[in-house]
Amino acid sequence: MTNKWLWIGAIILLFSAFLAWLFVESSKPLLGTKMSDLGRKHVPVGEKVEYNSNPPTSGSHYEDWVRFGIYSEPKDDGNLVHSLEHGYVILSYNCDKRVQGSKLVRRAYAHGTEEEASPSAEATGSGALSESFKLDQCHKLVDQLITVYEKKGKTRIIVVPRPNLDFRIALTAWTYLDKFDQFDQTRIEKFIDAHLNQGPEKTME
Repeated sequence: MTNKWLWIGAIILLFSAFLAWLFVESSKPLLGTKMSDLGRKHVPVGEKVEYNSNPPTSGSHYEDWVRFGIYSEPKDDGNLVHSLEHGYVILSYNCDKRVQGSKLVRRAYAHGTEEEASPSAEATGSGALSESFKLDQCHKLVDQLITVYEKKGKTRIIVVPRPNLDFRIALTAWTYLDKFDQFDQTRIEKFIDAHLNQGPEKTME
């Protein structure tokens, strides 16, 4: 009889521990800062839109979106926000924001697809890149971001420069934002795992 009650007590204890663990896990916030949802309205290309963060995480946007890939020139927020709506995660970087104490060496090549920045990209403060984006340290950062991009399967992930960014690296998903200066692969991968394909509009791409 005693053994029976011991077993019942152990089962109750284990079940209670499981419920406590489940509660803690479910109450954990998703990685990044939760931003207010500014809606999903489509606006004409070139129309000025006010966002509540840099980079934006939601709000009015253009009809077309940026497809997954590694870009060597800035993209317009109006298109990038549409990508977020489709569940994309965007890895933005700013090589004008330098790591203290580092020695920068100029290098002649650039990563990614060579593309011209659109006039609307310049209008959103994401225009021409400085010489800092051609330096060795910048290429090292891009290589690190490409490593994560490839490891996580590429689809619905964008790597793009953002010269008006106030940190060296920014991660954005729909209504979520994380910004920091030092490359942290684990932090980036966890953000992607938490938010990839979690946008409000479910699409094939």
